Amino acid sequence: MSARKITYKIGSFEQKTRKVFTTADGLKSDNITSMCFSKDGTLFVATDKGLSYLKDGKFNEFETGIKNASVSFVSFCEKTLYAGVGDRLIAFNGKKKILNEKFSSPVVDVKIDGDGNTFILTKTVFYKKNAGEEAYSIKMGVPGCGSCMTIFRNNRVYIGTKNNGIHALVGKRWHWSSLDADSTNLLSDNINCLYSDPAGNLWIGTDKGVCVYDDNSYWLDHGKIENLPDAEITGIAVADNGDKYFSTGTGLIHMHNGNLSYYGYKRWLPSPNATGVAVSNDGTICVSTDKGLSLIETKMMTLEEKAKYLREITETYNVRKDGYVLDRELDNEGVVSLDEGFIPNTDNDGHRTGNYLADLALEYGCTKDKEAKKRARRSLLAMIKLTEITGIDGFVARAVRYPDEREYGTGVRHEWHFTKDENGNDIEWLGETSSDEIVGHFFGYAYYYDLVADEKDKELIRKTVSKILDHILDHNFRLVDTDGIPTTWANWNPELLNNDNKWAEEKGTNSLQMLTYLTCGYHMTKNERYKEAYDMLATDKHFVMNLMKYRIPDGHLCHIDDNHDFLMISLLMKYTDDPALKSIYAMGLTNHWNDAKAEKNSMYNFIYGAMTGEFFNADDCIDELTDYPMDLVCWSLYNSHRTDLEWNMTPCEMGMEPQLETPLSAHERRIVTNDLNRFICDSGAEDVAKPIFRKSDDPTAFNVLPPTGNDKGMLLRTCNNFTLPYWYGRYYGLIED
Repeated sequence: MSARKITYKIGSFEQKTRKVFTTADGLKSDNITSMCFSKDGTLFVATDKGLSYLKDGKFNEFETGIKNASVSFVSFCEKTLYAGVGDRLIAFNGKKKILNEKFSSPVVDVKIDGDGNTFILTKTVFYKKNAGEEAYSIKMGVPGCGSCMTIFRNNRVYIGTKNNGIHALVGKRWHWSSLDADSTNLLSDNINCLYSDPAGNLWIGTDKGVCVYDDNSYWLDHGKIENLPDAEITGIAVADNGDKYFSTGTGLIHMHNGNLSYYGYKRWLPSPNATGVAVSNDGTICVSTDKGLSLIETKMMTLEEKAKYLREITETYNVRKDGYVLDRELDNEGVVSLDEGFIPNTDNDGHRTGNYLADLALEYGCTKDKEAKKRARRSLLAMIKLTEITGIDGFVARAVRYPDEREYGTGVRHEWHFTKDENGNDIEWLGETSSDEIVGHFFGYAYYYDLVADEKDKELIRKTVSKILDHILDHNFRLVDTDGIPTTWANWNPELLNNDNKWAEEKGTNSLQMLTYLTCGYHMTKNERYKEAYDMLATDKHFVMNLMKYRIPDGHLCHIDDNHDFLMISLLMKYTDDPALKSIYAMGLTNHWNDAKAEKNSMYNFIYGAMTGEFFNADDCIDELTDYPMDLVCWSLYNSHRTDLEWNMTPCEMGMEPQLETPLSAHERRIVTNDLNRFICDSGAEDVAKPIFRKSDDPTAFNVLPPTGNDKGMLLRTCNNFTLPYWYGRYYGLIED
């Protein structure tokens, strides 16, 4: 195999977080009309009931002198704050009012150019006042209803209108030169925002997308350049670095170096209907919607800082009794609190906690942090309890729960069993244990054993692993439940896997699992029974040959076995010293990764890189880790409105909904575990999806509302989906901060 060894060094990167503000936070109204930042970064927000500014996390009223004033716009020109209140333009220097002028119609915008000339646009009239003069040098009617304005170099003025296109102020004898959709390549006559760039181009936001005009005769739009937004544009803001932010009827679009990123409902915005956007000097973004506003802040951080931040969220809210680490159900949308919500059981408590145990062990292996070690031992003992509580040597419970927990006494009763724990407390445990659980146990035990355990812990793990393996071997490679019947999925019997076609899909996966269990067991215990069982399966039952292509591609529809397989092949190759044997295992891993790399899953990629030494699409790993959201709530998401998505219709042939060809970026998609589908576009957004989803005019196109999951902001994921791949990549030297 290749001996390549490349470590990718990742410095500090920009990390975005968001906070939502409504009237509960001091806003005068959720009907926001305009926003702007002062040079010192203070946010001012205009509403239909007054003007507010943000200070110390709360909005405070800015006194305009008019009670409950309906403020149509607000902007800063140098140190002067301008606000339109009905047909009045009010200006302030600090809190001192320096202007209060009445016009014939509501004020829309104010601009001051580099020469100190002042330009004012109302809905019906345009005004220009030269620097140092009191009277207006230009006062012209607007052809249509004025909506926005920009000033080009040499005092070239463009105004946008509602339903009447754009108009340029030209000529020695000033007049409006009109540009409309009928006579030019303007996308629409409904103009919502304008921006003039340093090259002299005009960026035009319309209800049908963005177009760029060269101030002469050349036009561009999304029909010619894919990375110009195709959406209802309601506002535009440009950062100091040239990044552009577009508020749209379906969320916020960020243009960076020509790439478009989407910040939508509901992880980032309280409503898909974004009505405006502003950006501060430090890169803070404010997006207004019809249900309040979002403040999206950016700070520099490292991946390790991010891992520790997410870890503390999980340790605070996602650790159940004994040390099981699981997703938390919330009682109220997005409200993460120890005073409400609870951590329910799942069918896979052992598997998920085993992953978290390995995660903590890898962290300790990288940092030698005593708190990571303490937490790891806590979850180790919780895992071992699942084997001890059943009363059947080596038979592992899926989960345990206590009388004071919310769901105690519920569920499929013939699989839940009442008993008492080692302290005589009432407890119940869940049987019908699957292969998933054994995968999680061995993955967690292996890394704890190698990286954390002292001799006392090693002996404890050796005893537990021996009990599990002996149970499996004593029962002809099955797990056998309290009723004496083998469980449904925990089948590693070579006769069934090799000869019964009903197990054809599990043949490779379960062969991989059994060889891995035995290899791990021998590594820890040196018990010759496990080596002999391995040799028998590897040769007489051709399990090694089964591993040459252990994963059957399924079009990325089911991801449970993908996750199991990557975890198990990583352990099998980790504990195999024979390079010739390892090269055979690498055949199966490479076959699997060549199919799974489309998922852009950092854990899968890191495993492939660590175990083979081959290139592993490091850019996908780094993109996912840096882009992964800091908010672990499973918010409702809606992305199907986007025209840049490529759909995979193959699932429809099997009665399933279509999915994407390529997963969305981490901040745009659902927070999913490694055994869930990354190709799903939406989740829990039926209420907004139906009225927004655009049906194609092409009668052969896909016109069915795309699928939605059930995310409603009522679940808090664990950090494991970020921290496990991060610490794995760190431990194997593939990345470093």
